[in-house]
Amino acid sequence: MNNTSIPKLSGIDHCHLNVDSLVDAVKWYERVLGFSVVPELAFWDEDGRGPLTLEDSSSITRLALFEGEGRSKGIAFLATGEQFIQWLNHLESLNIKAVLADHGVTFSMYFKDESGNSHEITSHDYSYIKCIYNDVKLGSHASKKRTD
Repeated sequence: MNNTSIPKLSGIDHCHLNVDSLVDAVKWYERVLGFSVVPELAFWDEDGRGPLTLEDSSSITRLALFEGEGRSKGIAFLATGEQFIQWLNHLESLNIKAVLADHGVTFSMYFKDESGNSHEITSHDYSYIKCIYNDVKLGSHASKKRTD
């Protein structure tokens, strides 16, 4: 495959981590690494089990903490709104199912690799993506469908 046909990413948005206790984990990440809760995303932690997003003091590195057992859920790559749409089209061209999620302030797409590992691409260009995928309801996870 020609790598010039693969869309660009803007970086890593956050890493998903499973923790035994959300309260204890927040204290640990604050004390040891200087992370703090991202106030504008705290509403996602509706039931006290996550996701609760933390970031470092320079607002560059983010973690999404989930209270629960098992393997962590992996890395969420970051994309602009344009890159996000390019990635949806790219995955579709490879016959890889992508599931969209409208998080109210961000959009994410979820897909799996050949080993079954989950991956995410997220974008903070909410308005741009919502104009194109306005049929994806807030809080929903829907298979990719474009509205024209």
